[in-house]
Amino acid sequence: MSYLRKRETILPSFGEKLKLEREKRKISLEQISSSTKIGTRMLQALEENKFSQLPGGIFNKGFVRAYARVVGLDEEQAVAEYLQASGDAPLVRNELGAQETASRDDRERENQQTVRRLESISDQAARPLPWGLFAALLLVVALALSFWSHRQHERARESALPTPTTTTAPSPTGAGPTPGEAGGTSPLPSNSAAGTAPTTSSLKTNSSTSSPPQPALAVAPKTSPNSTPALPGEFTVLIQVREESWISISADGKSTPSELLEAGSERTVRGRKEVIVKAGNAAGVTFRFNGKKLDTGGEYGEVKTVTFGPGGLVPSPPAPPSNP
Repeated sequence: MSYLRKRETILPSFGEKLKLEREKRKISLEQISSSTKIGTRMLQALEENKFSQLPGGIFNKGFVRAYARVVGLDEEQAVAEYLQASGDAPLVRNELGAQETASRDDRERENQQTVRRLESISDQAARPLPWGLFAALLLVVALALSFWSHRQHERARESALPTPTTTTAPSPTGAGPTPGEAGGTSPLPSNSAAGTAPTTSSLKTNSSTSSPPQPALAVAPKTSPNSTPALPGEFTVLIQVREESWISISADGKSTPSELLEAGSERTVRGRKEVIVKAGNAAGVTFRFNGKKLDTGGEYGEVKTVTFGPGGLVPSPPAPPSNP
């Protein structure tokens, strides 16, 4: 009897066996904890057979399996030895009990796999966010919004520009020249040095009585005088806009509403008796009579009226003397 007791004291316990296998392979508790995600306090309690300090249930078996896997022991045998050492092993196992144990082990494996998946998800969630990519996306969105806002402001500004209009009314024969206005609001510039009022070419009328209104003259934009041959007895006036200006056209008594033309625009007008063009920026407009360029003079920002007849440019009448 004493021999058996002596033999039992010589044999290592379950926890001591685990510790001996770990030390034999020169593996520290910290290495096992880093590999299995089990705290060193739990591993130390397992080696010291302090099973009451463990969570209990399937978690203890999971700890034993993970420990045995790291140190290279048989996992099933290690679990069986743990059950015997902790007193959780059943005394009698029949066939039904063995099946229940197998199914319980399967559930334990599934629980361990679930724990591992959760640990993997938590590790991925702990990774830092790609702030650089996020900042680049925000910068691209800000630039796109800025460009869109700039385009909207440009369109609103263009739509807010007023369209100048003039009204051509017949004047009595021999009456003085009528000063032109851009959009009916801007008067002609005055010549303060000479002390005289500004003058423009007078509109010619067939009689002193008012004539009925004529339909608007159709003017083709940006056309060349040679694109459509002129009819016999007609002459052609090509208006070329070098800088932005508004113009008003009257051909043989038929008038068109004034319009604001951008730089590079062209208008072609044909007439038989008379063509009158009023330009709001005289120096920025060039005239060609039957393809020949004419020098009409004028300053930038000056409102000037130019009259053409079958023979070409019609000289403007002299300005009337100013009143004292």
